[in-house]
Amino acid sequence: MQVALLGVMSGIQTADPTIASTALVESARALGMDAGVQTIAASISTLMLAATVISTGLLADRIGRKLLLILALLTSILGDLIAAAAFDPIMYMAGRALAGIGLGAVFGAAFAYIRAVVPQAKLASAMGAFAAYGAIAMIAASFVGGSMASLDWRLSFLVVPILCALCLVAVLFVLPVQSKTGSGPADVGGQILLALGIIGVLYGVSHAGAGLTSPLTWAPFLLGIVLLVVFAVVERKQTAFFPLDLFRNPGFIAAIGMGVAFNIAQAVAILQFANIWQFVYGFHTLEVSLAQLPMTLVSVVASVLLGRMLTKGMSPATAVAITAGATTIGFLSLALTFLSDSFWLFLPALVLIGFGMSGLVPYGALVIRIAPPAHFGAVTSSRTTIGQFGYAVGLSVSMVLVDALTTGGVIHKLEAAGVPPTRTGQALDAIQQYTQHGTVPSSAEGGTALLSAAADSYHVAFFWVAVITAVVVAALALMTIVSYRRWAAIEATKAPAAA
Repeated sequence: MQVALLGVMSGIQTADPTIASTALVESARALGMDAGVQTIAASISTLMLAATVISTGLLADRIGRKLLLILALLTSILGDLIAAAAFDPIMYMAGRALAGIGLGAVFGAAFAYIRAVVPQAKLASAMGAFAAYGAIAMIAASFVGGSMASLDWRLSFLVVPILCALCLVAVLFVLPVQSKTGSGPADVGGQILLALGIIGVLYGVSHAGAGLTSPLTWAPFLLGIVLLVVFAVVERKQTAFFPLDLFRNPGFIAAIGMGVAFNIAQAVAILQFANIWQFVYGFHTLEVSLAQLPMTLVSVVASVLLGRMLTKGMSPATAVAITAGATTIGFLSLALTFLSDSFWLFLPALVLIGFGMSGLVPYGALVIRIAPPAHFGAVTSSRTTIGQFGYAVGLSVSMVLVDALTTGGVIHKLEAAGVPPTRTGQALDAIQQYTQHGTVPSSAEGGTALLSAAADSYHVAFFWVAVITAVVVAALALMTIVSYRRWAAIEATKAPAAA
């Protein structure tokens, strides 16, 4: 029951941005957000989550994880209630920022709590159950939130507060009290530098869709990199709140490789499947959700099974090889989609990629195992930041590649059809209006023939993005396996000495 509660709370965190995205169009219209403000409103909760989750993990060590979890749930409730009651964009974004901070702390504390409620020998099995309960809770909460958004966008922002309130009651009675474990300086300056650096990098990466030459992409990204370098230099000269020596630990490098690889794959699959089904095959929103369901359900079952196999002695390196292999083959199998527009030809890829997502189980177990007691909260919470980075890279890079390849394909087809360069820009604008607003191009703009050319080009772009994702996942998996085996060999030499 304890692991189930922790998993449900993690699922609430992952459902919250999905619900907010579903309600964003209506909330933006109601509050008068322009395109720039809407972009910030869409990402502010995840940015604040990634920037503060390591600090809230540190705080959990200092005040006790149960108290932190209670405060985090209350913050999450307050944040989304403010967003629900917002009468202008500033109030809305303040609420979403609070919700991001609170839910990041909820996820980090729930993940770290696993070590307190299960014995070390059953950690991997518990991670599998944690992932499964999280996925189920995410699906249920997202469905309810989406349904509420169709009635009134404000109602959708009541779903997470209600669920958090129920979890708050359960936390008081179900979870044991964890003693305070943290000590030493809080290193507030280091925390601020790290938070601002993470925000800059993630903001830049997440806005890569605006173009790599756009100041919204490169300026915050470069600023974030500079701040992270300053953080690393400063922290090397003092007692840091985060142990930078971990970046020389091959086990932690293996964990980073796992987290980035499987989050990239997850982001690409969720975004690009949804896009090709809508823009090329004409699926409705509900049909897209139902079509993605097999991927999620397979990941739930696979997570439980993989967790049990790891508990019985399977090496995490073997688990990564199997899950990354399934993911790689899944993306490569999308070549079958050139043969037909039938959903059933997508099914093998959905099943394989869904199975591959269970690779997040050994990732989580390894992070908990490596985290040093003196920095347990900060290190285990870094799992979320690593995952957010991988997910942002997957979303943004795949969007940039698809847009570039689709645009290039459309221009080539227009030139081959004898369309003068003066009309190319107009045609591309018409395609953009269709993807953003569903506006079908007029006959003067090329009509359905233009959409057909765009769909063909998009199909080719989708294929190449799938191939590139397969190669990236395979490369990261190889790095992960090599790093893990190095770490395991080092740990094996320590065991006799400890004995």
